[in-house]
Amino acid sequence: LAPIRYTGVAGAPFRQEKHRRTLPPGQEETVTMTVTFAEYGPHVGDQDALKLTVAGTVEETGQVVAKELRVRLHMPELTLT
Repeated sequence: LAPIRYTGVAGAPFRQEKHRRTLPPGQEETVTMTVTFAEYGPHVGDQDALKLTVAGTVEETGQVVAKELRVRLHMPELTLT
């Protein structure tokens, strides 16, 4: 998990987890990762996002499979009455 600037430039990763899973063909599994503001806040600015990169290997062929997800951060709206 790394911050990514509005310009597209990624910052240094601030969190990394390793999970080992073996899945039969056609199966899927969800892995949840909770990240608090206290953890990511010091690494991002006003217009930044978070970049999550996930990679795996197909054991039989050695092929690497990777996916990248960008999460835009939004400040909550403030309503005054």
